[in-house]
Amino acid sequence: MTRRNVAEQVFNDVFSAIKESQTDLEKTVSGYASGIIGKTLVDVIDQGNVIIVKADLPGFKKENIKIELGSNNLEIIALFDEDALEKGANYVRRERRYSEVKRVVELPTSIIIDQANAELENGVLQITLPKLGRTEVNVE
Repeated sequence: MTRRNVAEQVFNDVFSAIKESQTDLEKTVSGYASGIIGKTLVDVIDQGNVIIVKADLPGFKKENIKIELGSNNLEIIALFDEDALEKGANYVRRERRYSEVKRVVELPTSIIIDQANAELENGVLQITLPKLGRTEVNVE
């Protein structure tokens, strides 16, 4: 093998390794982004007798939000109106999503389903969930 062939082989090997690394990085970034984009972000707060769940749902109308409760979990399903997408528009760039958003949240304790309450204000859904078997202790 000549020096030129060896140099070409080294260059090709290095170039292939860089290309593989770039592909792996793109897959990793894409997988991470797809896990966040379209996923409703939530906070779960234990306030003693109740569990508070706050979910970011900017742009959703309350009539398009559905909450399904189980004794130890809840599912939030939100849909954008079909009207949100402008028909006939010539989009130069279209990044905003117009689809269904779903999130299942495991709760740290059992809740009283029929006493749950939900409010939507400024794009934040707040669900108040009374705990099952809650007790109040008076401090003397």
